[in-house]
Amino acid sequence: MDDEIEQFLREHEICYDRFTFDKIFRFLLLNDFDHEDAKDMILYNCSLSALVLQERIHNRYYYKMGAKDEISDDLLAWIKEEENQYLGKIITDAINGKLE
Repeated sequence: MDDEIEQFLREHEICYDRFTFDKIFRFLLLNDFDHEDAKDMILYNCSLSALVLQERIHNRYYYKMGAKDEISDDLLAWIKEEENQYLGKIITDAINGKLE
């Protein structure tokens, strides 16, 4: 294994969120790993949370990921949902006079 890849995996050996998994996975794709080899390399070298195992490995979401993608579609949807909830709360608070 290339020293750069080995060092990157050591720096990211704890992978408890989908953002980190995606970062590692895309790094491996950019370094000429195919989807299966990248998944296997992560499983062998990283500690994964149950969420990452289910959302990325078990559900085979990693097949949908490309090396050049900036962010996964599901994470982009999650970010937009969180923004909408936050903005909704700000608007509700403003209407109810709770903003300071």
